[in-house]
Amino acid sequence: MNIPWKTYTSSTTDASTVAAACAAMAGMMTAMISLLSPPEESKVTQDVHDSAGTPTFLRDISRNFSYQIDTTKLDAAAYAEREFDNNNDNDSEESDSSSSSTTTVLNWSGTHSVKVPNDRYWEPETIQEVERIVANCHKHGIPIRPMGSALSPNGLSFCDVEDGKGGGGGGGLISLAKLDEIIQVDRKHQTVTVQAGARVAQVVEALRPYKLTLPNLASIAEQQMGGFIQVGAHGTGRTIAPVDHYVTKLKLVTPGLGTLTLTKEGHGNLFELAKVGLGCLGVVVEVTMQCIPAHELVEHTFCLTRQQAMEQNNTLLQQHKHVRYMWIPYTDTVVVVTNDPKGSVRAKPKKNKKKKYTQEEKTEALRELLLELRTANRKDNDSDDVTTESLKGMGFADLRDAVLAYNPLDVEHVKRCNQAEAEFWKRSEGYQTKPSDELLQFECGGQQWVLEVCFPTGSQEQSNGNDMKFMADLLESIEKEGIPAPAPIEQRWTASSSSPMSPAHGPADGLHSWVGIINYLPLSVTEEDERQRQEITKQFKGPYCNLMRSLCTRYNATSHWAKLELPPTIWQMVDLKLFMEERFPVHEFNQARALLDPKNLMANVLINSVLGVSRTSSTATATVLKPN
Repeated sequence: MNIPWKTYTSSTTDASTVAAACAAMAGMMTAMISLLSPPEESKVTQDVHDSAGTPTFLRDISRNFSYQIDTTKLDAAAYAEREFDNNNDNDSEESDSSSSSTTTVLNWSGTHSVKVPNDRYWEPETIQEVERIVANCHKHGIPIRPMGSALSPNGLSFCDVEDGKGGGGGGGLISLAKLDEIIQVDRKHQTVTVQAGARVAQVVEALRPYKLTLPNLASIAEQQMGGFIQVGAHGTGRTIAPVDHYVTKLKLVTPGLGTLTLTKEGHGNLFELAKVGLGCLGVVVEVTMQCIPAHELVEHTFCLTRQQAMEQNNTLLQQHKHVRYMWIPYTDTVVVVTNDPKGSVRAKPKKNKKKKYTQEEKTEALRELLLELRTANRKDNDSDDVTTESLKGMGFADLRDAVLAYNPLDVEHVKRCNQAEAEFWKRSEGYQTKPSDELLQFECGGQQWVLEVCFPTGSQEQSNGNDMKFMADLLESIEKEGIPAPAPIEQRWTASSSSPMSPAHGPADGLHSWVGIINYLPLSVTEEDERQRQEITKQFKGPYCNLMRSLCTRYNATSHWAKLELPPTIWQMVDLKLFMEERFPVHEFNQARALLDPKNLMANVLINSVLGVSRTSSTATATVLKPN
């Protein structure tokens, strides 16, 4: 929804215009308060205004906004320096206690980090230890966030560590890494029960002797099972839901009600809300998930033009179990990857008369471009170690990153890189057969900014065309505005999730499309690298994300929870909060938060800003615990 006062600029001096602007602002405030207040029969105990007369949701937003962390300066060098300082502190005679040293965690994307005192960084080895830690934090009012593998690009699992932040100050992290036991594989009922710290790859391997596998996989297998479901991770396939949909039981350690074992049959709404609980309803310590028979997939990679990809989209979705598109901006190439069970009709490879290329031939265009750039930009003191022969051992992703790094924000340079990548994929067309878990994961590149959104696009039987309209609008806007957009823009599809807080929640036969944009970041080794990282971050979080957000409003698209960043302005934050109120059952989720975490210790700035600060409700227990 548009905020009326955003259209008034500082050059507006006409009195009547100013008056109209003020009236519009007043009306909008009233509307916001009305929208964000709970229904009369379930009003929270706290009034919507504070003692100063400020609407509480605006107060919460402004408070949280004032504590945003500048992530443009986070880099490997700074990370190492902080660790070096900590080591020096540990060696000093004045720093004997664990509270004087810290643990720093950097997320996989290299875009967020958090430093916490060691006495507030926990790695429990038993559920009983988790229970003691959570109970102690609740007793003393210590904020706490559960952390998996720190793979979320937005650092969703990270705590707030400075006093006064929205969820409380001086927070701590509880890592589930040592809670990684495979508890039970039930071959008869095709389920697996694991501790939340077990990695996806570990679970897949444990299922292999039973000829079972997980029903869906995301691109990365290093995720821990707790985070895997709590953020609503997903793969692709029109009849395959995000992973949270397949959870049948959860064990949750909560500050307010202790340890709960939740099932759909026993806990209805609360179980459904907790499946994608964002780590703020309690610490997930055990997960039981439905499995499927293990199988091999035949993967087919081929390239289409944009027009062909759009015309064949519905047919491809209907014919294949898994379909993934990779759109390459500034080219007429769309890479299509399909996967089907071995032995099925669609999995039979067609006779291909096209030339089969060696790996060196596939990457030839990227290698030649890299050598050209190296020669053109060579300085007197540069060595001659980069040659045609030395580049032959580099993989596709490494070559792409090296080429982009020369001038990642220059549109013409990005075009050349994308054209070279398109040539790589044209030479990589063909089939391969492997176990499903080996094919449904794929190379994601190095450190990066990423924004992925999800939106409804009809039913499993027939897309309504929004998926292709979205991409046509996105590509047209990128190329019209000259956004230096590297490849790929990835598009996947899933069925609806039964979890109300999943971006793909919807009718049982619903179809949803997921689209992700990306900007790669160089590792920060030199001052020039750091300058480049900051410029890329500014471009991505500004023009590129603003373009994506404009489409989200049009297509009712919402961000993947692990890729949602706080917008740069308070009014964009208000827009986002209002949208979330319409898109998700925020009031009901906040009732669950108030019930299970009455002191709001398990949230952080991001969650409090987007969903609001949970407050006690007189009817929270009845609403949240009612059966379906």
